Amino acid sequence: MIYIVNMAKTSTNIDPSKHTIYLLTGEDRYSIEQKVVEIISHYMDEDLKDFNFNHFNEENVSPESISLALFSLPVMADKRVVYISDIDKANSEVTDLLLKFLQKNIDTTILILTGVKPDKRKVFFKEITKNPNSFSQEFKQKNEKEIMQWMSNYISSKGMKISHKGLMLLSISISAQLSNIASEIDKLIEYTSGSEITEDTIEDVLGISKEFNIFKLQTSVVEKKLSVALNICDNIIRSKSSNKMDPIGINLFLSRIFISAFEISYVALTNRISIDSAAKKQGYNNPWRDADTITCAKNYKAAELIRILRYLLECDIKLKSSYQDPKTAVFVLLEKVIKHGEDKECEYLEYFDTLRA
Repeated sequence: MIYIVNMAKTSTNIDPSKHTIYLLTGEDRYSIEQKVVEIISHYMDEDLKDFNFNHFNEENVSPESISLALFSLPVMADKRVVYISDIDKANSEVTDLLLKFLQKNIDTTILILTGVKPDKRKVFFKEITKNPNSFSQEFKQKNEKEIMQWMSNYISSKGMKISHKGLMLLSISISAQLSNIASEIDKLIEYTSGSEITEDTIEDVLGISKEFNIFKLQTSVVEKKLSVALNICDNIIRSKSSNKMDPIGINLFLSRIFISAFEISYVALTNRISIDSAAKKQGYNNPWRDADTITCAKNYKAAELIRILRYLLECDIKLKSSYQDPKTAVFVLLEKVIKHGEDKECEYLEYFDTLRA
């Protein structure tokens, strides 16, 4: 898991000295991770972290390893920290073990639990809430106004300023995920070298027209938004920019993400594991670079991806043989990919007759 430190302050302040058990839940994973870093840094000397810190998640959780971590004494320190993420996905064997730990009131182990939406009707979560040494907090996804305020606070925390128009442009140019927002703002801060962030800065660094670039096109296709994809594609093709992408480049770019998505989907299917686990297994673990690829594998079934790869090859043949007007060929491709991924009756070129599913 990636931690990003020195973040803008959130509305919830936790005093780590008053608690030994933490339950942090909700969809705002960025704020949760920020709080986890804050708690860990309060108790943990970085030099002794290898001895006194354990992190378990859905991939490596087991009752045996958790038990060993929970009941071990800290090494050359007053406390050790056990951090369990994805607690909402833990089985009863794990929660029963944690319940026993709660009942023993061991004060040398700090227990941090995080998850998106655990079932708080269960006995285990009720016991946490009742425990006098526990702290529970839900971090809800921020709305548009809260995100604007968060961005302003984050920029101020870095000793920087941003114009109001710049803040408005930034808010509509990037996603609502705080981790992505922070990454984009960090790029702007590095570029400005201490001067105010303006609309021009945002255009220069983030590539505005940000809504009309190949990455936005990729995202709209992955999310199956045909009208958005067609609009972005039309603007890319009509752009007079010297670095614009032509139809062949567009087809090639989209081909890469669908090939990667099929690789993930195939591994998930054959190994009977989740898409996220398959992506990690194949090395798609960069939260920014690989986000669209993983979403693509989730939104399109394996059978759809096979058919879509044929659509992409068909488009490549059209573009390189002058079979069809390039813009028309790409538009037809987008419609086939987004609307006809599951349509076995969708026509191919005659070249594909023997490959029909």
